[in-house]
Amino acid sequence: MQPVVAEAVRRVPNWKSPGLDRLHHYWLKGFVVYHAVLARQFQEALNQKSPPSLFTTGITHLVPKDCDSTDPSKYRNITSILSSRITRHLNSNQVMSRAQNGCRSGGRGTKEPLPIDAVIGKVVNRNRRNLSAAWIDYKKAFDSVPHTWLKRVLELYKIDCTVQDFLGHGMGQWSTILCHLGERMTSAEDHIRIRRGIFQGDCLSPIWFCLSLNPLTLLEGSGREFQLWKGGKKLTHLFYMDDLMLFASSHSHLMELLNITCDFINSIRMELGTDKCAVLHVERGRVANSEGIDLSMPINIKTLSEAEIYR
Repeated sequence: MQPVVAEAVRRVPNWKSPGLDRLHHYWLKGFVVYHAVLARQFQEALNQKSPPSLFTTGITHLVPKDCDSTDPSKYRNITSILSSRITRHLNSNQVMSRAQNGCRSGGRGTKEPLPIDAVIGKVVNRNRRNLSAAWIDYKKAFDSVPHTWLKRVLELYKIDCTVQDFLGHGMGQWSTILCHLGERMTSAEDHIRIRRGIFQGDCLSPIWFCLSLNPLTLLEGSGREFQLWKGGKKLTHLFYMDDLMLFASSHSHLMELLNITCDFINSIRMELGTDKCAVLHVERGRVANSEGIDLSMPINIKTLSEAEIYR
């Protein structure tokens, strides 16, 4: 376990925001004699299936998205051993969808989906093709994914049972302390419990979140793909973390993909951020004006006109 701890410490940025101990990783890297102690404590926590509160309590620094600092909805949260083990399991079993460009080993983030999107646009325009596309956004995705579903995906993808138990017990203890402008708004004893959503700020949470959306790979087998050229690549969707883009060759095929997506969202009790969702229809290379789309769920998604862009 000690070499694993040393490797995990080595890979973390030196000055990443520290936890409750206020100790930056720069010092942990230098105090190599401490790695054996960390390894022993971590192994004991795994065996007991009950992590100490230091593992499950975060610090949430509130940073407003804009100048309106009085509106709580305008704030963002900033708050590796298990992560590396789980990532190794996902890679060796090819679990994570190739459509997911966030937290996928070897992925290049938005550098892949953006050029693909641009190529599709040029192919459709040049060859006067039909295309129906949709941009899907989840409402407060990281804060709303249910804990029951986070536990369930660990079972579905056969993560080690000891790790499942450890994370399951730890999830029941998740809490955070709020800070604003460097000052704590809650005392060390007055923690805010996290009863829904992912525990943000650690290296495991992003890949765990991506795993929770991975079952949407069933879109790939829907038979409603958009094909770039005859005999070429077929696409139904692209993911970057929780941002989803759907591609289809017709309005009806896009409706089927959207309904599959909405059924999945509804089944895990999450919601769409409809104000950030949009649909685009192209007929023979030209943007077609149409009404918004009504789905099986009681929501409506706006349709972009030729003069609009999606940001």
